[in-house]
Amino acid sequence: MAGMLEGKVIVVTGAGNGIGRDFALVLAAEGAKVVVNDLGTSAAGEGADAGPAQRVVDEIRAAGGTAVASTDSVADWQSANRIVGTAIEAFGRIDGVINNAGILRDRMFFKMNLEEWKAVIDVHLNGSFYVARA
Repeated sequence: MAGMLEGKVIVVTGAGNGIGRDFALVLAAEGAKVVVNDLGTSAAGEGADAGPAQRVVDEIRAAGGTAVASTDSVADWQSANRIVGTAIEAFGRIDGVINNAGILRDRMFFKMNLEEWKAVIDVHLNGSFYVARA
């Protein structure tokens, strides 16, 4: 079944590390053109760094695949639209999305402050909606 995604264009959010990185690598190995989206924040959702997304793109290209990086945030409507726009601009279409982006708050929700709760909702819930809707 090698190449079962040949010619497909897939966006993977949160693809700079962890399972998102693995999704991107497997999709590319199966022939998909991949938009590797990662804001490059820490697990706590702080900072920004283009390095993680670009490293995964470089890894895919080194293996003979096709990929581009996106460092836009899923947690903002316009930014999420730019993620999808990256796929359209680079590859002319989009066939699928893996909404994998997430941030870690290492405590139960009832111990979170309001800002932490909003950040989790913005990335996990709104981010999935924004990218899928775009």
